Amino acid sequence: MEEGRGLAGDDRMPMTIADIAKELGVSKSTVSRVISGKGRIGDETRNRVQSWIRRHNYIPNSTARALASNRTYNVAVVIPRDADRGDVPFFQDCLVGLAETFASRGYAAVLSVVDASDASSLENLVRNRKVDGAILTRLVENDASLDFLKDDALPFVVMGTSDEEGLYTVDSDNFAGCYELTKLLLGLGLRKLVFLAGSREHEVNLLRHKGFLEACEGEDVKPVLEEWDVETVQDVSRALERSVEQFPCCIVCTDDVICGKALAWLEKKGYSVPGDVKVASFYDSEALKTHVPPVTALSVSSWELCRTAGNALIDLVEEKSIDSRIPVGYQVKIRESTRV
Repeated sequence: MEEGRGLAGDDRMPMTIADIAKELGVSKSTVSRVISGKGRIGDETRNRVQSWIRRHNYIPNSTARALASNRTYNVAVVIPRDADRGDVPFFQDCLVGLAETFASRGYAAVLSVVDASDASSLENLVRNRKVDGAILTRLVENDASLDFLKDDALPFVVMGTSDEEGLYTVDSDNFAGCYELTKLLLGLGLRKLVFLAGSREHEVNLLRHKGFLEACEGEDVKPVLEEWDVETVQDVSRALERSVEQFPCCIVCTDDVICGKALAWLEKKGYSVPGDVKVASFYDSEALKTHVPPVTALSVSSWELCRTAGNALIDLVEEKSIDSRIPVGYQVKIRESTRV
């Protein structure tokens, strides 16, 4: 018998499924199916049971609920080990946004930290039946976590873009967004562009680069410099030392962390933004919005991304049908850093 918190004639007594069934004149199995969401129940009966549960603030015992449904009500949030490199705010937003979304659906988030080639922490969670599903928060080439999940029956969702068949993905259109932002920069008359990017192993960087490059090619513009694997302050410094020799008019960064380091270098060296050089980023953040001057950027709501991905995963876990490709919108924010 599944117990829970609520009133059963005596404030001190826990509520049970049997109590609810007796009160409503239905079977215990009917109440159980309404609570678990499994089985066919008529709309009128389902509404009666759900209304009664809401009125009496009934909360099922989580252990009994898990045993009855053969679920743990835990889901894995898989983040890369280098997520804290440069204090990347995206993954901080991911953890909070996903945890809140899962909690709203009655599930808890379990953190799994992995390397591109080592998914052992995720494998341990899955093989020991600690989670009902998983979310990959970043795609990389030769991803051990992705390879493991594809060979397992565990439901999972990828936050990112992939053309691979059989994957459930949630992402904004990075190619289209970066193409649009680059076209707007070129439309402002900015032709001598410098492109600063992170690792080529990250799929999102490749997509952003593709959008940038196709926009340039469409305008018959060739970037004066492209720098990859720009991650540390030293990387940014070396790249910008080379770029200023060619008098660029705009520095385009693949993300907000690289952009923040570029802005700091420019300020240290006495360059004015946007007077001496314009700056834009293919990922927005609060730091770029509040920078002086505010930075032109491609804006995607991390909360919307997490909410959409989290709900998609729980729907899969609960055996509901979802689309294999779920888009999240973006906005191009033109700000003072590219003012001509």
